[in-house]
Amino acid sequence: MFCAYFHDTDAEFRNTGLERAGNLTKDLAWFKEEGHFIPELLSPGIDYSLYIEELSKKDPQAFICHIYNIYFGHTAGGQMIGRKVSAKILNGKELEFYKWDGDLPQLLQKVRDKLNKVAQDWTRDEKNHCLEENEKCFKFNIEIMRLIVA
Repeated sequence: MFCAYFHDTDAEFRNTGLERAGNLTKDLAWFKEEGHFIPELLSPGIDYSLYIEELSKKDPQAFICHIYNIYFGHTAGGQMIGRKVSAKILNGKELEFYKWDGDLPQLLQKVRDKLNKVAQDWTRDEKNHCLEENEKCFKFNIEIMRLIVA
C-alpha cells in the first residue's frame, strides 16, 4: 500500500521547476555549436539513471535521498561551480543549466515542503534508510564527476 501511496506522491516531485534536463540539452547544443565534442552516454550516468528509476518504483526512502541531493546539490554547490567554470573557461557565458524559471529560493522551499510532507509519517527505520542511501548517492555522483574530469 505504501508503494501505491508513494507513486501518487511521486507526482509531487515532477515539474517542480528544478529539473535540469531541458537546460542541459540547450547547453550541450551550444557546446556543439562551439565545436566541442559531445561524448556518448557512458556507464556511470546510465547506471545512475537506471538505479534511480528502479528506486522510484521500489524504495521511496532511498529515492527521496537522491531527489534531495540532486536538486539541492545542483542549486547550492552547482551554482558556485558554474560561476567559476564560466569565469575561467567560458569567457563569462552563463550556462542554461544554472538558470531557473521562477524564483529559485521559492522553488527550493516548495520542494523542501513536499519532501518534509512525504517523510513526516516515516518510521525511524525508514528515515535511517533514507540517510544511509547518501553513500550510494555520493558514490554515483563521484563516478560521474571523475568521468567529466577525465
